[in-house]
Amino acid sequence: MNSKVEIKSKEDYGLWYDNNIDPYRGLAEIIAVTLKNSLVSQKISFVDVPYRHKTKKSFLKKIDDKLAEKDYSPELITDLAGIRVITLIEADVQKVCELIQAMFNVHPADSVNKSEKLGEEKVGYRSVHFVCDVGNKREKLPEFSAYKGLCFEIQVRTALEHAWAEIEHDRGYKLGGKLPAHLNRRFKLLSGLLESADLEFNRLTVEIEEYAKQLNENIKIDHLDYEITNIGLNTLLQTKYSEKYGFSILNESERWLEIMIRELNMFGVADLKQLDNLIEKITSKYPAIKSNSMLGFLRTIMMLDDIDKYFKCVFIGQHKPWQGIRPSMLENLLQKYEQPEIDKILNKYKIKKLEAKNG
Repeated sequence: MNSKVEIKSKEDYGLWYDNNIDPYRGLAEIIAVTLKNSLVSQKISFVDVPYRHKTKKSFLKKIDDKLAEKDYSPELITDLAGIRVITLIEADVQKVCELIQAMFNVHPADSVNKSEKLGEEKVGYRSVHFVCDVGNKREKLPEFSAYKGLCFEIQVRTALEHAWAEIEHDRGYKLGGKLPAHLNRRFKLLSGLLESADLEFNRLTVEIEEYAKQLNENIKIDHLDYEITNIGLNTLLQTKYSEKYGFSILNESERWLEIMIRELNMFGVADLKQLDNLIEKITSKYPAIKSNSMLGFLRTIMMLDDIDKYFKCVFIGQHKPWQGIRPSMLENLLQKYEQPEIDKILNKYKIKKLEAKNG
């Protein structure tokens, strides 16, 4: 609750700030933490949720600006506690906005969508601003009771919007908010390009998700006429093979996926249909294959198909993608090859026999 200070002079605004800012420090932090936890639980992607309380300098500047227009009470300021939610793409902005409206009591008259305010013919600062209080239900909780009736502002924007807003605020407004005409034109053109890039990132993300969904459905019915990509390889192995042969692909990094795709291509496997046929052929002959990784599984498949071909195709010149072989992979290879044959290949390509992993 705001501490009453009778405003008789400009100096009294500073006193009002000193007497009232403390609860807003805690309010900004608890709202940011609560939002973060909710974003995680709702599986909404975000970059960061920074927060701040308004500094005294910023507060007094805002008061000066408002007093230039009319009499103004500091109790009308709604952003003494400020929180930002920064998302990767535009689609997540909408999800965050819906979450905020469900979590807090939003003040529609004070909230604004800057994109809509720009209209169709202008480019510039785009962000969604919500002015809220914690709401009737939340203010009854012990951790929120001290913040009953206090307003805070939440800004929701994409990472590109955030970067542009920071640049615009830091560079553009250093000249009093106005740039020379020739520089201002370039400034606005660049703003438009970033807006287009933001929208295109969003469209691309949506299309990739739709592609992955369609791919997953087609793999289930063995429609596999797709080139091998990170998404395709992940989806095929996850859907048909990982559980059966004891390996997980959930933690495979982009780097390992790219290495595996390169090896498959060098071996002559270019699309998912070829890969699926190869896996089916090898696993039908050697069903006891076991591996704890995607790389180990696919390398085993290629070597059980033709160990000499695998090393000739993949180990070219000084290129050695791996230098040691574990007992589990040797056991897989012994389903087809004799030990002397395997040793000959390993010696030729200087592959060491490693100890079994503990555990």
